[in-house]
Parts: sequence; structure tokens; C-alpha cells
Amino acid sequence: MPLMQWDETMSVGLDELDEQHVELIALINEAFEAIQRSDESRLMELVDHMREYAEVHFETEESVMRSCGFPELDAHREMHGQFAEKAEDFRRTMRSRTNLTEIFIFLSRWLTNHIMVEDRKLLPYLPPRNDEGA
Repeated sequence: MPLMQWDETMSVGLDELDEQHVELIALINEAFEAIQRSDESRLMELVDHMREYAEVHFETEESVMRSCGFPELDAHREMHGQFAEKAEDFRRTMRSRTNLTEIFIFLSRWLTNHIMVEDRKLLPYLPPRNDEGA
């Protein structure tokens, strides 16, 4: 069973960002499954990929926010920086951690909260979606 599940309530109103969030959720789920299987080498690969993908996602998200005139960009950028620092710290100390499951539960909760609360603040600044004919 996955640790996290994407659904439409998590949409931030922009397909590119939604797709990146889906990918981040998939990576967290894969890493959680690797923990359950005690597959340390796969877990290390996934953690590295997750960190790299998060960097790309944060750059994309911040670029969208900048282009929309999002007034909370600096605070949002700071949250991204804090997450990146925690992820790097986790990467360095992962082998010495005793309960990786708790860490991934924390990551999933952080990402869910970040999407549902912080990223969704962008919605009023985006042009309306044109879903007609889709």
C-alpha cells in the first residue's frame, strides 16, 4: 500500500506543477517500499533521485510564482531551502538512522501539507484553466 496517494484535491491549478507533485509522491512511495523490503541500495538511488527532482521542481515552481507576481515567493523559497537542507542532512545520516519509516512518514506529511496549504496559495494568481474540449 502506498504511503501517499495523489488526488485532485491536491491540484495547484497548473498541469506542470501537478505532474511534478505526482512524480515526487511516486518517488516517496517507491523509497518507502524499498525500506519495507530492506533494499538499501535502491533506497539510496531513490533518495538521490528524489533530491535532484525536488530541486528541479522547486526551480519550476518558483519560476511560475515569479511570473505570476506571487507575493509570498520569498517565504516559499525559504521553505524549499529548508526542505533541501533537511533532505541533504537525511542523505548524509541515512545509514545511521534506525527508523527510516518514521522519516518517510514525516516526508509524506510535509509534502502533503506543502502542496495542500502552501502551493495552493498560488491558485488565485494563475489564469483560469480552460478545460473545454479536453
